[in-house]
Amino acid sequence: MIKEKVIKEKDSQFKNKPSIQGVTGDRKRERLLKLSLPALVKGQNALGRSFEEKTEIKAISAEQAHLFLRNPVQVGSQLLLIINVPATVMLLHPIRMELSGQVSKVEMKKIGRRNFQQLVLKLQPHYKIRTQVASNN
Repeated sequence: MIKEKVIKEKDSQFKNKPSIQGVTGDRKRERLLKLSLPALVKGQNALGRSFEEKTEIKAISAEQAHLFLRNPVQVGSQLLLIINVPATVMLLHPIRMELSGQVSKVEMKKIGRRNFQQLVLKLQPHYKIRTQVASNN
């Protein structure tokens, strides 16, 4: 009986604690993974002009992505986020992920002499994954 109580107390110490390094965020929502991942963003800027911009994703979860853009965008803008994931030991061929989302937050940031918008993109639940197989042509 005493042994059982000690085991339960030890188990309760580990409940509700994140076990993955680099993971942050509220446990009620999806976990936000901080990383640096190259991506291409397509959409319309605040002036209504189409743009494509290479950037880096700074954090991502199933619900949102955090990134910087030079092109000015407004809250509510729809953007397409394209991520090329290279082949690894676990992933035989590189893949291309296409995620769409709506800008939910925008903050101005100055990095060096350049101004950027740090934005949060609320991701749509649907996405496309395409295998990229190298051709011999």
